[in-house]
Amino acid sequence: MLESIISLLNTYQHIFIYLGIVSSLCFVLSLVAIPLIIKRLPADYFTYLPPEHAPVRLSLKVVLLSTCKNIIGLILILAGLIMLITPGQGVLTVLVGILVSDFPGKLAFERWLITRSVVKHSLNWIRRKQNLAEFTIE
Repeated sequence: MLESIISLLNTYQHIFIYLGIVSSLCFVLSLVAIPLIIKRLPADYFTYLPPEHAPVRLSLKVVLLSTCKNIIGLILILAGLIMLITPGQGVLTVLVGILVSDFPGKLAFERWLITRSVVKHSLNWIRRKQNLAEFTIE
């Protein structure tokens, strides 16, 4: 049994090296990017209600920016899911990915996620470290 595991590790050694490098990069990027994004959010972000169905003018620029935001959000969500089992700030990275992207039900999901005590405590800890007001959550 042990010999087959060692053989498997030797066979796919290059894949494990790449996974380790990607995991380390995600960890370092999350340590830098997450506080920057959380710093830019207003303290009342989770209590603010956006206007209902505001008219949107579709142009190429709007579509491209929206697509880029959603791709970045998806990458952050996937990286956060990976960081749930590897080193990194998995839950916060998923939250930031959700904040960046646009999808139906986003507002309700954000509100539900921020009411989790671990998430709320972590976000407010980062805000306190940056001498910013804590998020108001209702």
